[in-house]
Amino acid sequence: MKRDHKWLLVLATFIFLTTPIKIFAQTGVKTQLRISVSDIEYDDASFTKLKLNIKSNKKVQDFKQSFSQNTGTLTLAYAGDATALWDEIPADLKKPFKITTIESNRIDLQAKNSAVVNTSPPANNNNSNISPNYDDCKNCYWNICKYDVLKSFGGALYKGINRDDGTFYYNCDNGIVTQKVVTVNGYGVVVGITTDTLLISSGPIGTKWGVINTDNKNELLGLMANMDLSMKNVGGYTLIAKNISTEAAGKSYKNVIVVNYKGYSKGIGLVRTDTLNFDSDPVAAINKTSDTKTVYSGGSVVKNGIDETLIGLWKVHDPASNKDLYYKFNSDGTFDFYDGSVSDANKSKGINHWKIEEGGYNKNGIAIIDFAWATGNGYVLRQDLQKKNDPTTGKPAITLNTTTMLVSADNKAPWK
Repeated sequence: MKRDHKWLLVLATFIFLTTPIKIFAQTGVKTQLRISVSDIEYDDASFTKLKLNIKSNKKVQDFKQSFSQNTGTLTLAYAGDATALWDEIPADLKKPFKITTIESNRIDLQAKNSAVVNTSPPANNNNSNISPNYDDCKNCYWNICKYDVLKSFGGALYKGINRDDGTFYYNCDNGIVTQKVVTVNGYGVVVGITTDTLLISSGPIGTKWGVINTDNKNELLGLMANMDLSMKNVGGYTLIAKNISTEAAGKSYKNVIVVNYKGYSKGIGLVRTDTLNFDSDPVAAINKTSDTKTVYSGGSVVKNGIDETLIGLWKVHDPASNKDLYYKFNSDGTFDFYDGSVSDANKSKGINHWKIEEGGYNKNGIAIIDFAWATGNGYVLRQDLQKKNDPTTGKPAITLNTTTMLVSADNKAPWK
């Protein structure tokens, strides 16, 4: 049943306060310094020049170097603090780098014009170990403190979070949270990148963003509610309050912002829902009918949840693990999943189920496919499904939520 809703989202920022510790160097006393440079290759020329200059400094002793996960690290003893050492380095050697952190015994640098696009996160990545430089963990109203990879897009650093349906990249700059989704085909080739604004907390009251396209999913509400919500194109998000206090689940929160979303929704409600009259005819939404048998424009037929043109083997490349993953859709509504190669040793345990939801494909050729994994304890993963030919190979493919492309692995004919 379709219902008309206004959603009021209440988001709170978590402020982590740290007690500053000052370290003073005494005359004749060596300070143990650590200098790290991220987003570089092992043989980066600028880093090599910087390293040689520091090593040749007469005040430097016990010089050691290491390299891991696109980050070069120098450890040394120096007659002074980190700022004094940095001041001694010639300006042309410092120019290729941006300071992200500088303390008495530590300098963290990042290459300004890096060719590196994928790095691993810092070790022991949890809230207690986050550097004070990570403002997006404190005041962006979006939990991206714990992440899996870092990736650079146009010089901006995004935090990648691995989810079941792919890796999603987030950046918070001046209170604006942006999401990038990279679509990769079955051969590991990037075929598209989408960019969405998820939240604007820094704007004035009344700031609007994120108008939802017809039949698209509402990613913001879905992520916050841990559910799947399909939305209609009737509005977007509005920042309606800032810097207020509220309570939720017995806890008090300060510096809270309130975001309003106005639109149709389909799904199970949030923890707290305000249902308001909407300025449209609710009967039209309630009386919308659907058939159990729907013909797709490409000629496929959905009957009792099964689209026979999907039966067979499909492949997708996972860039995070650098492995091929396979889905085999069976005619009885079950599917097999293979990690790495199609063999019994790599087959997932238990019986998984799939089906196309009632109504089949809409006029835009999009359907909703349900995945019920044997290990999911009854949880059903709902995803948009659309048929597209792979632009790289011309083979038939299907996309899930417009982000994950599965390419036919059993010689199917291209979609018409």
